[in-house]
Amino acid sequence: MKRKSIVLKLFLLTSCLFTLVFLLFFAGQSLFLEKFYIKKKTDNVMHAFETFVEDYEKSDHSLTTIQKLRRKFFTKTNAQLGFLDQNGTIKNVNNYYIDVQDKKTNKIYTVPLNNLLSPGEFTAFMKLSIRENDRILIDGIPKQEIVIPLEITSNFGNWKNENVISDISFFNDKAKKYVQKNPYSVLIDGTVVKKKLPTWEEVNTASDTDTLLQAIQYWVLSVSVGEADPTALTTFKYGSKGGGTNQMFVQPIIKDGEITEFAFAMTSLQPVNEAILVLKDYYVYAFFIVFGVIILLSFYYSKMIAKPLIKINEVTKKIAAFDFSQKLPVVANDEIGSLSNSINTLSTNLKDQINQLQIANQQLIQDVERERQLERTRKEFISGVSHELKTPLSVIHSFAEGIKDGVSTNIDYYTDVILEEADKMNSLIIEMLELAKLESGTYKLSKETFCIDELIRQVMAKLAFSIEEKQLTVLIQTDEKMLVHANKNRIEQVIVNLLSNAIRYTPKQESITVSVHDYGSQIMVSIYNKGTAIPEESLDKIWERFYRTDSSRSRVTGGTGLGLSIVKNILDLHNVKYGVQNRNDGVQFYFYLHKAKKHAD
Repeated sequence: MKRKSIVLKLFLLTSCLFTLVFLLFFAGQSLFLEKFYIKKKTDNVMHAFETFVEDYEKSDHSLTTIQKLRRKFFTKTNAQLGFLDQNGTIKNVNNYYIDVQDKKTNKIYTVPLNNLLSPGEFTAFMKLSIRENDRILIDGIPKQEIVIPLEITSNFGNWKNENVISDISFFNDKAKKYVQKNPYSVLIDGTVVKKKLPTWEEVNTASDTDTLLQAIQYWVLSVSVGEADPTALTTFKYGSKGGGTNQMFVQPIIKDGEITEFAFAMTSLQPVNEAILVLKDYYVYAFFIVFGVIILLSFYYSKMIAKPLIKINEVTKKIAAFDFSQKLPVVANDEIGSLSNSINTLSTNLKDQINQLQIANQQLIQDVERERQLERTRKEFISGVSHELKTPLSVIHSFAEGIKDGVSTNIDYYTDVILEEADKMNSLIIEMLELAKLESGTYKLSKETFCIDELIRQVMAKLAFSIEEKQLTVLIQTDEKMLVHANKNRIEQVIVNLLSNAIRYTPKQESITVSVHDYGSQIMVSIYNKGTAIPEESLDKIWERFYRTDSSRSRVTGGTGLGLSIVKNILDLHNVKYGVQNRNDGVQFYFYLHKAKKHAD
């Protein structure tokens, strides 16, 4: 395969880099300019609207001043502006309304009509032919003595405020539920006592924008259902029927701490010629964004070229420190790829050779350690035999000289003592040989499945004479068929040693408790005897050979001093936990065995 040159790679990558930069620039202009324009325009209108409200609140509210502020606001924003009274009704030179007297309560309600001054809406409304003293039925939202109309029925027809009813999709779930399930919070059946309606000329000159009127009615209904807060600046988007989306702004006008009226502004959010005015600002931001992208891509480009060399340096340092865990990725067929492949091969060969040396060295260490262990065992055996046989040999020697010299005529007593000491020496030698075999590191256990409770009872039968001699009570707490997987002969030796030890140190006419408990995957065997507690500092030392805690555990009353050491080595070979602990009135030895997975035959 033909190797690709790094120079060619750099050339191609550089060309792609600048191409990508220009593509990102134009893609950003296409995708984000409209959103940027809308946000910029909305912010500008909101700032101008807040400034207008502040100037209006500080002004003398004269017609000249208001017109001047309106022109200033329109020049900056090209947005429509209007005022609403405390009830959300458009303020006009002429207020248009209907006064209706309810038949049940005789209360007079005012229905404002300034918000219906769009030609289309007024045409539908005028078909009702409302006259004074006519009966009229009104469904609407009450605001003290004023009712915002949702539906009006007269003798000549029915009119619905479609601007509100058709736009409930703009509301949140709470408002939708309110409008759909209980839209008419008041029903007025009454008589028209007074009316003031505009002429067609007044309607045409009052407003030529349906959207603004619809948005005002939407906001009034939003306040009525609790969706909008009339005491703070409110902004929302509103889409008129068949038209585009508009941004609305409503802010209360406060005088002497009370809301006297509301300022209402509307601006279109359709991208029109105003976008040209913000292009200069947009290109400033776009320049910094593109510049940042170029910096990032250039940095990535440099890292991409240097990354393989940095990785090669890191891996070779680890190889020098005999760490062969990492390999270099070969992702290109060039000079760097060839170098990475060569380093990987070198690392693999070095690792294989060092592993072979380590295996040979480990085997040699194990052989040396085994020889040292055997040598330590031999020395400890000779030292133990020398120490432990000195006393019985001295006794035998003394009593034999006594027989020879005729010191006493009771030869049977002397002979019994000599035989007893010989038996002790024989037991000691057997146990020391047993311990040496267990500690040699070469002894292998053969395991089988058996019932631990049956084995305990067999051991109890063998030690029945010693138990009866001291008039002891032995309690066995176990379930039937507690199966374990272990070396039966060695575990029997453990139980014999621990139970013999318990019998030896239990006062006469006291009790010994042997318990077997099931702990899931393991079986715990516990041997508890009443008697003198073992000193806390000796609890970890009693497992050592020939260790005795005090004079009460001397050879006169005790055994050879190797029993617990043999127990420790057997249980270590089984890889189980064991231990000893003092209780309130005695001592408890315990050990665990692995539960068998199948029943014994």
